[in-house]
Amino acid sequence: MYGFKILSILLFLNIALFGNTSITKVKYEGGISLFGKVAEASVELKQDKIKHTYKIILTAFSTGIVKTLTSNRKDIFISEGDIKDGRYIPNMFTRIIRKNDYLEKTTYIFDYKKNKILKKTYTKEFIDDSSYDIIKMQRISKKKLVKSNEEKYLKLYPNDYLSMYLNLSAGKLKFGEVKYIDEKDSNKVVLLDEKSFEVIKHDGDEIYHINIIKDNSIFFDKAIAVDIAFYGDAYIKKISEKVIN
Repeated sequence: MYGFKILSILLFLNIALFGNTSITKVKYEGGISLFGKVAEASVELKQDKIKHTYKIILTAFSTGIVKTLTSNRKDIFISEGDIKDGRYIPNMFTRIIRKNDYLEKTTYIFDYKKNKILKKTYTKEFIDDSSYDIIKMQRISKKKLVKSNEEKYLKLYPNDYLSMYLNLSAGKLKFGEVKYIDEKDSNKVVLLDEKSFEVIKHDGDEIYHINIIKDNSIFFDKAIAVDIAFYGDAYIKKISEKVIN
C-alpha cells in the first residue's frame, strides 16, 4: 500500500513537470566541401503549452582540424520568451563563446515598452604576462586574468538569431529583409521564399544564398550555402531528432 502511494506521487510529479511541456532534441553536423565535416551542433527546444513560453538552446562546436584552428571554440545560443498566435517573441537572448583561455558572454534583454534592448557583455581572458629573469637568464612564463564588463542600449528588433529561424519555420516572417538584434549596418538577411534566403555581408561584397530542405518538423533536414569563396559549398544536415511530449 505504501509502495503504491509513492508510485502515485511520482506519477503525479511526472505529469505536473512534463505533461504541459513539449521537448524537441535535434543533432546536426556541418561541413564544407574542401574540409568535409567541420562542426557538430545540438538543439533543445522546450515549449510550455499552458504558459505559452519557449526556450531554445543551440550548442555548436568545431571538430577535426578546424577545432585546432579555432582554439577549440564552442558557441552556445539561448533564446527564451513567449509564443503568441504561433509567433516566437524573445524576452532574452544569450550568446556564449568559449575558446582556449577565453570566455565571452553577451546577454540581450528585450524591453518592448521602451522599444529598446539592453546589451550586456562580459569577457574573461587569460593573456600572456611572461617576463625575463635576468639573474636566472631565463624566461618566466605566466598568464594574467583580464575581465571586462560593458552595457549599452540598442534599437529593438523583434528577432534574435534563434527566434528568427523558429518564426521562419512557423511561417511568421514576411518576404524581404528580416531585421534582427545587433545587426551591423553593412549586413542584412533577405528572405526570398519559404525555403531560401540570402545573407549579405560587407555591403554586398559577400553574398551567400542558402536553401533549406525540410519536412513537417519545425527543424530543417538540411541547409546548403552554395559556393563559399574558394571553400566550396557549406552544409548543415540533421542527424537525429527526438520529441518528448
